[in-house]
Amino acid sequence: MPSSSPPSHKTAPLHERLALWRELLNPLALFSQRPGHPDDPPPEALIGKGVRFVKRIYLLRTIGLGVGFFCVAAAFVQQPVAWPLWALLVFHGYLWPQVARAWALASRIPYRAERRNLVIDAAFGGFWIAAMQGNLVPSAVILSMLSMDNIAAGGLRLFMRGLYASIAACALGWWLLDAHWSPQSDLPTILACLPMMALYPLALGKSTYEMSKKLAERSRQFEVVSQMDGLTHLFNRRYWESLLIEEFSQRRKAPGAQQKESFLLLLDLDHFKRINDTHGHLVGDEVLRNFAQLLRIHLRKEDLIGRYGGEEFVVILRNIAHADALHLSQRLVERARASQDGVNKLYGCTVSAGLVPFTSDMEAHFVWLQRADHAMYCAKANGRDRLVVWEATLVRNAEPATVC
Repeated sequence: MPSSSPPSHKTAPLHERLALWRELLNPLALFSQRPGHPDDPPPEALIGKGVRFVKRIYLLRTIGLGVGFFCVAAAFVQQPVAWPLWALLVFHGYLWPQVARAWALASRIPYRAERRNLVIDAAFGGFWIAAMQGNLVPSAVILSMLSMDNIAAGGLRLFMRGLYASIAACALGWWLLDAHWSPQSDLPTILACLPMMALYPLALGKSTYEMSKKLAERSRQFEVVSQMDGLTHLFNRRYWESLLIEEFSQRRKAPGAQQKESFLLLLDLDHFKRINDTHGHLVGDEVLRNFAQLLRIHLRKEDLIGRYGGEEFVVILRNIAHADALHLSQRLVERARASQDGVNKLYGCTVSAGLVPFTSDMEAHFVWLQRADHAMYCAKANGRDRLVVWEATLVRNAEPATVC
């Protein structure tokens, strides 16, 4: 649920915690408009926000007030009251949920309007405590259910606003009704409160569970989006490099555990700048997407493909024999050459690639990357459109030690 809960006491500095508690204990500060923060959205961005929140609270309010009606009604039967209180009880139990929903949805910012309605709910609860002359069991049930609502919907700040509203309405009701303290609850009143005690926590728990599922799903979606390059839908550099570090660590921990090897493949589109200069960036983006699709088609499911930046792409070839890695990498270079025209054309771009096997002498993952980068630039220096396999004797401006 949306929350305006204060920062954690464990992380906030002492002066911030003291200021927070001074605000919570001061009704004037609590009900005044909070000062804006630099990262707050502009007011126009909040217009229309919170419709789903209103609908969720409407369902809970309908259940809670519909069942809570019988708690208060039982107390009224135990200690008879005048008919206007019965009329107000019927309004609050069965008409107010409709009024509150329509009122919130008609507001410019439904979320804020619904939080106001929750404070009104708390004020009603305080008034009913006075009308019931402090009848203990229904009063405790009403206070606990309203507190659960406010804590779930707005954290400690909304809870305190509701508490102050309850106290003020209770005091006003006590004065208007000339109530007398009579906390005893008879058996029918206690029995009338049992449905509220059983049903409403279930409804609130179900609502909270459904919201937590939605938040978990959104969190998973956000995690996937944060891992992907927006243009090519391959892994972005940050996430792909974390996979490289993981693969490097696994190989260092158990160098002889796997029968097959791991390879790092770095690919760069030749003359890509000319595409942007000649055809424009939209065509350049199309070339990048087409090459990413080519990689997805011709690489294996277990290979980890990423966009390293600009027109550079990287692949971790996992658990693969040396000959298979050479064949797979060379096939990518050849397929790029053959895809200059056709459906997924690269507009004349070819590929220069560097291939590096994992070796135990590499002290860190970036050495693996440096070697791949060195081999790839040797491919470019020696005519482009080719694959170079890194060796210790490889010289950047000379003929490559191994060209496939």
